[in-house]
Amino acid sequence: MREPSCLISVIPGSNIIRTDPSGSWTPEYTIQHRKEVITLAGKKFKREKWGFMPLICNMDPILDARTSEEFAKFHPELEENGCVAAAFVVGKKVAIKAQSQRHHDTSSASRLQIRHFHDEEEALEWLKSFGL
Repeated sequence: MREPSCLISVIPGSNIIRTDPSGSWTPEYTIQHRKEVITLAGKKFKREKWGFMPLICNMDPILDARTSEEFAKFHPELEENGCVAAAFVVGKKVAIKAQSQRHHDTSSASRLQIRHFHDEEEALEWLKSFGL
C-alpha cells in the first residue's frame, strides 16, 4: 500500500481549491485532509462561495468502510463552509468515480453540485461557470 499524500493549492485568480491526492488513505488521514481544506477555504475565501477540484485519479481504491464514511462526511462539510460545486477529476478510473458518487449519495449534502471529469481542463471550465 502506498502512503497517503495530498498537495493542496488555490488556483490563481479563482475561488477554487485544487487537491492532488495519492496513495492509500486511512480514516485519520482523511479527517486531517478535510480539516486542511476547510481551514484553507476559510482563510482564503472568508464568506465567499468557492469550488473544490480534487484530482482523485491518483488515489488507490478505498477498501476500508471507515475511510469511506469519512469521505462521505466531506460533502456536507464542504457545503456548510461555502463550497457550491465539486469537480472530481477521475481520469479513466471507473471504480474511483463510482466510489466518489457513492460518497456523495450517502452524505447529507443536498445543495453541493458535483460532477466527474476525465481531465482537469473540463473540470476547471465547469467550476468557473459558477463564477468562481
